[in-house]
Amino acid sequence: MNTLSVAIIVRTKDRPVFLARALSNIAEQTFTDYTIALVNDGGETEAVDALLAEQPAEFRSKIQALHRPESTGMEAATNAGIHATNSTFIAVHDDDDLWEPTFLETSVRTLVETGAAMSVVRTDEYFERITDDGFEFIDSVPFWGYLEWMSIQDFFRINRAVPISILYRRELHESLGYYNESLPVVGDWEFNIRVASAHEVVFIQENLAHWSKRVEATGANANSVYAGQNLHATYDSKVRAEAIREDLAAGGRPGPYLYQAHLANEVQDAVHRVLEVAERNQHLLGSLEQRITELERQNAHLNQQISRRNPRKIAQRLTGGFSRRDTGA
Repeated sequence: MNTLSVAIIVRTKDRPVFLARALSNIAEQTFTDYTIALVNDGGETEAVDALLAEQPAEFRSKIQALHRPESTGMEAATNAGIHATNSTFIAVHDDDDLWEPTFLETSVRTLVETGAAMSVVRTDEYFERITDDGFEFIDSVPFWGYLEWMSIQDFFRINRAVPISILYRRELHESLGYYNESLPVVGDWEFNIRVASAHEVVFIQENLAHWSKRVEATGANANSVYAGQNLHATYDSKVRAEAIREDLAAGGRPGPYLYQAHLANEVQDAVHRVLEVAERNQHLLGSLEQRITELERQNAHLNQQISRRNPRKIAQRLTGGFSRRDTGA
């Protein structure tokens, strides 16, 4: 086995259009010492097999198709692909995401030069929609664009790195275990936390990955981060709760967690107070706008009445009916 080989895990289910694009994207990589574990996670086999048959022979020889009769979750699919391959490094390329051609070359070189356990490239959120003609690009924005490095604090707050951004050493699984198959979502984040808790994660400044997002898509074309938004929040909380329980069981004390919860409550209360003030001010502004509108209406009506009358008579009425001639001026 070449010491710089990469296993690419591609997870897919009943999305042949996405899969075709993903395979073409991988084929463009300038680093070519890789194998692909294509995990068909409970989807129809015919479309996948037909697509593979269309691939050039040399590229096709790099692909191992794993047809799973039933879907048991994203993390189980990832683990199946890992177990079916042999390599020094591992990358997860979901069927809807994209790499720049130098992603593998740059990431492998970085891990070799730094000795780090995991690398993360700068990534953008790549907004698109599905049309009858294929994919339509809408816009892209930096994903956590202000980040300059990857710290354990970043991973503890929220998932700063999506699978398409990452390359890591296979040996991590020997010491940290595999992906948690009990998690239907956020399993990649939970694994990233384990890695960052024990090893350096190096950040590559080049934007070499595109996290595809389809905000309005439904069904098989949807992103789990949108379609399963509530599920993400639920299992984010579960991962944190389990970590606290493990710490307490190992001799930790509840004091720091209680104080942290107290601070969170204070922040939440402060936010609510600010929102209440903002709501009252907005109501006041609305009332003022209505009053100004009414005054403008009254002023316009007054001007209209004035314009219909003799200005000289109006002036006489305002001065009591006297003119300069009447006063002998």
